[in-house]
Order: sequence, then structure tokens, then C-alpha cells
Amino acid sequence: MKKTERMRELKSFVKYLEDCNIFKFKANIFNNRLKLQKYVFLARKYGFNLRYSYNLYIHGPYSPQLADDYYALGESAIEPEKITLDEGFIKLIKKKSEWWLELASTVVMISERYRDMGDEMMIKFVRNSKPFASESEVEEVISKLRKANVI
Repeated sequence: MKKTERMRELKSFVKYLEDCNIFKFKANIFNNRLKLQKYVFLARKYGFNLRYSYNLYIHGPYSPQLADDYYALGESAIEPEKITLDEGFIKLIKKKSEWWLELASTVVMISERYRDMGDEMMIKFVRNSKPFASESEVEEVISKLRKANVI
């Protein structure tokens, strides 16, 4: 995918999130950048894949290429297109905190890398990288992701 095409899709995605009253993206606000990283990562599970590569960092999956792109969005003259995503995606992310998104995207990344990992081991794995996460928090996230057929 060409950079201009990916930028158009990213700009369309950001506009879609705004139109759905999820949030209005501002690149100068850390929590906005964190949320956008997680939204783009999780949207892949609903068929909207901008093909960024991710690494597991402090706050969960992070794509340096996506960061470069969203910083450039404000200067871009690219017009967004109208897009629609599966309503399950909006249901999954609406009114979720940065912490929930961080845990959820981390669980998804771990489940993609270690497909046969059971829930008990996944909870330990997540809590090892996120010691502030309680066992019940991680269990609840896993349960919601399973109900939504994300993992």
C-alpha cells in the first residue's frame, strides 16, 4: 500500500471515529496518540487493516510507522473518504479507557503470537508485562474479547 493511500485511509479512520463520537484526534495529546494506536491495532480484527507493523512496548502494541503518519496527518491536504466499520468494533471500543484499550490490545497481540496459549497463561503473560493489572481485570478483558470474537 502506498503511503498516500495509507494516509487517506488513516485520515478516513480518524474522521470515522470522530463521526461516531469516539474521540476527536489531536496529535499533541499523549492519550489521543495512545488511543489511536490501539484503535488502529484493534480495527484489524474487524477487517480494517492499514498494514502497520507493531511491537509490544510499555503501553501495548505500538507502530512507529503509524506514529509518523499521524503526526503528518495535520499537515496533509488529503481528503478523507467515507468509511464504515463493523458496528461490533464501535461497540468494543466505545467509552473504553486508555488502560482497557492497552490491556485489550496487549491480549490480542499475545493471542496472535501464541495462538495455543490458554487463558491462565495469557493472564500471567499480560500481568508480567503490566504488573499494575489485576488478574480480574485481565480476565474481564479476555472475556469481552472472546464474546466479540476478537480472540
